[in-house]
Amino acid sequence: MRTMAELEKYVSEKAKEYWEETGSAINSFPNSIVEFVIEYVCNNCHFPDHFAEKDIVSVLEKGKNSLVMACVDIHSKAGADGQTMHVENGITRMYKSSWITFDLISNFPNYVKIIGR
Repeated sequence: MRTMAELEKYVSEKAKEYWEETGSAINSFPNSIVEFVIEYVCNNCHFPDHFAEKDIVSVLEKGKNSLVMACVDIHSKAGADGQTMHVENGITRMYKSSWITFDLISNFPNYVKIIGR
């Protein structure tokens, strides 16, 4: 079982590795992106109040590579300023959204809070 800090470190290191596989060197993957992606996914999961950090990490670990790819996804859009399409030197890039591609986070659970009477 990892802690949140250990999960963030894993995601950061793996994102750096994936990024470098594209042929672009990077000293370290930006922690701000890793923290944003994890916060974004947590907010969209709507974890119950009684979930401890270990419960949240356990859920996130099941999709850790999706977290990594979401980080790479955001990093690849750096400088795009929310664009959903970018053309440069005859190369066109299309994005499904200006944030994280939904397909990368759609497999995380969405806990629903029940409103009592």
